[in-house]
Amino acid sequence: MRNNKLKMLDKKNMFPRVKIFYIIFLLFFSVVFNAQNERKKFCDDFFKASVKNKIKLASNLEPDVLKDIYPIIKDSLEKAKKLVYAKSASQEGKLLVDIIDANLELAKKNYVKAVFIIENGIQYRATNIVDSLRCYSILKSCFIKIRNYIKAYEVNARLELLRIRKPDTLIVNFGVNKSSLFALLNFYPEAIKERRNEFAKLHTVNDTDALASLYNDVGVYFNRQHNSDSAEVCFLKAKEVLTTLKYPADKKTHYEFFKALIGGNLGFSYYNKGNIAKAIPLLKEDIYFSLRYNDYGSAFNSYNLMVECLLKQNNKPLAKKYLDSAENLITLHLSDVSQSLKFLYLKSTFYQAQGDYDRSIKYLNKYFSLKDSLTQLEKVQGLLNTEIAFKIEEREFELKQKNKILEQKNLDDANHKTFRAYQLAGILVLLAIVIFLMMRNRFFKKRELDLSQKNEKINLQNAQIEQSLKEKEILIKEIHHRVKNNLQIITSMLSLQITKEAGKEAESILMDAKQRINAIALTHQMLYQNSNLSQIPINQYVESLVRQIESSFPPTGIKLITELYADNRKINIDNAVPLGLLINELLTNSFKHAFPDNKNGIITVSVSENETFCSIKIKDNGIGLPGDFKSGAKNSIGMDLIHILSEQIEANLKIKNDNGSEFILEIPKAKLFI
Repeated sequence: MRNNKLKMLDKKNMFPRVKIFYIIFLLFFSVVFNAQNERKKFCDDFFKASVKNKIKLASNLEPDVLKDIYPIIKDSLEKAKKLVYAKSASQEGKLLVDIIDANLELAKKNYVKAVFIIENGIQYRATNIVDSLRCYSILKSCFIKIRNYIKAYEVNARLELLRIRKPDTLIVNFGVNKSSLFALLNFYPEAIKERRNEFAKLHTVNDTDALASLYNDVGVYFNRQHNSDSAEVCFLKAKEVLTTLKYPADKKTHYEFFKALIGGNLGFSYYNKGNIAKAIPLLKEDIYFSLRYNDYGSAFNSYNLMVECLLKQNNKPLAKKYLDSAENLITLHLSDVSQSLKFLYLKSTFYQAQGDYDRSIKYLNKYFSLKDSLTQLEKVQGLLNTEIAFKIEEREFELKQKNKILEQKNLDDANHKTFRAYQLAGILVLLAIVIFLMMRNRFFKKRELDLSQKNEKINLQNAQIEQSLKEKEILIKEIHHRVKNNLQIITSMLSLQITKEAGKEAESILMDAKQRINAIALTHQMLYQNSNLSQIPINQYVESLVRQIESSFPPTGIKLITELYADNRKINIDNAVPLGLLINELLTNSFKHAFPDNKNGIITVSVSENETFCSIKIKDNGIGLPGDFKSGAKNSIGMDLIHILSEQIEANLKIKNDNGSEFILEIPKAKLFI
C-alpha cells in the first residue's frame, strides 16, 4: 500500500520536473552568457593596462576565475611578473605576484605549495593591514582545504584581530565563520554559543532570513550531538519564522529550497528518534527542492537517509532506487571524499540488509581502504606542513644572522671613525690605541665566531630533536588510529555474526562483546584526536562513552542523565580502558535489566570528587536487584568482570538496592588522575 502511494507521488512530480529542467537550462545559458561577457571585458582591460595594473587586476581575481582565464592572459601575465621581480623595488608589487601564484596553486588544489607561497609573502612582503588581511584570508582557505582545522582556527584568530582595523573600502573574503570552525573541530557546544554571538553582533530578531538560518544551524549542531529534542525545537522555530515571511516572487525558489532544507534536517531529528513515518515526507521534499536548486550535497544527504528509513521499514526495492539515485549524484556532481565514504558505508549496510554479505563486505572493505588512503594523505600533508614551517624558521634564522653581520659592520665603522678622531690628537697615542683595538677586535671576532659555530650546532641539534619528536607523535597517533580501526573491523564482524546467530542468548553475548570492544576503541579514538597522546579528560571521556552506549540500544522511554563535576581532570590509557569497561558493564546492565517495560526509566551517570576519592555512580530507578543478590558474590560473567576491573584500578565498589539499583565506584585520586 505504501509503495503504491510512493509511485503515485512520483508520477505526480513528473510534470514539475520537466518544467524545472527547462528553467535550469535557461538559467545555465544566462549564467554562461554573462560569464563570457565578463571574461571578455576583463581581458580587454587587462591587455590595455600597464604592467603594475596588470598585476593588480590579476591579484583581485578569485582562484577559480583566475584558473579559468589564465590560459588567455598567461604570456602577458608572466612577463609582467618577471618585470616586477627584476626591476621593481616595491614590496607591494612582489606581494601581489605572491598572491597570484598562491591563488593559482589553490585553484589547482596544490594547497601545501599555496601555503608556502603565502607564508613567504606574509613574512617578507606584507607591510600593512591590507596586505596581511588578504594573505591570511588565502591562508585560511588553504588550511580548511587540507582539513588542518586547528591551523585554520589560529589564522582566523589573527583575522579577527585585524578585522577591527580594516578600512571600510576594503573587501575581504573571511571564509567560514568561527562557529563553523568549532563545528569542523567537533566542538558543538562552543559552535552553538558562538553562532548565537555572531547573530547578536550582526543581526536583530527582525532580520527574518538571518534568524531562520540561526535556528537551522543551531539545530544541525544539536543533531550532531544526538540531542534530537532540542534540534527539533530549533527546526520548528526556523520553519515558523519562514512561514510568516512575505517574500517577492523572484525569491520563491530560494525560500522553497530553504524551507525544504530545514524540513530535511527536521526529518533527520525524527529519524534519530525512531519516527520514520514523519521523517520520510520531509526528506522527499528536501530532495525535490535541493535538486531544483542544484544543491546536490543536500539532495545526496537526504537520499542516504531515505535509504536508511526504507530499510527500517523493510522496503528494500524502493531503498535500492534511492540508493541508485545517490550513486548517480556521486558520479555526476559530487567529488568530496567524505561523501564517497558515506555512500560506500551505506551501500555495505544495504547489501547487509539484503543478506548479500559478500557484497556488503566488499563495499565495507572499499570504505576502509578509502578511509585509510585519506588518513595517509592527511599524514603526508601534515609532514609537508611541518617541513614548510621548518623552512620558514630557517629563513628567519638566516635573516637574523645577516642583521648581526650588518650590526657588526656598523660597529666596525664606528671604531674606524673613533680611530680617525684620535689620530688628530697624536700619532703615538693613536698607534697605541689602534694596536689595542685590533688585538681586542680579533679576540672578540674569534670569540663570536666560536659562539656562532656552537649556536649553529645547538640549533641544528634542537631542530633534529624537534623533528624526531613530531615524527614520533605522528606515529603514535597513527598507532592509536590503526588500533581503533582494527577494533571497528572486529565490531563489524561481530555485527555480521549477530545477524547470522538465531539464538537470543548468543546474540546477547556477541552484543556485550561488541560494546566492550567499542569502549576500548573509544579510548584510542580520543587519544589520537587529542593534542596529548597519553591522557584524556575524564568528563569528555565519560560523556562520549555514555552516549555511545546509549546509541547502541534501540530508542526507548529510558532517559539518560550525566552529571560530570571533575573539570580539568585527566586520566591515562592504563586507567581509561578498565574504567570504560566498568562503566560499560554497569550502564549496559541498567539498560537491559532495570526496566523490563522500557518506560519512564531514568538512569543517572555522575562523576564527582572530594579530597581523597573520585566517585563514579550509575543509578537507576528500575526494579532493583534480585532478592538473592549478594554484593560480594560473583553472580555472572559481568559481575566477575566488574570485580576484576575494580581491583585493577583499586576502586572500592559499593552496591545499593533502594528504589532501583545504584553502583558506586570510589577510586583514589592519586591512582586515577594524572
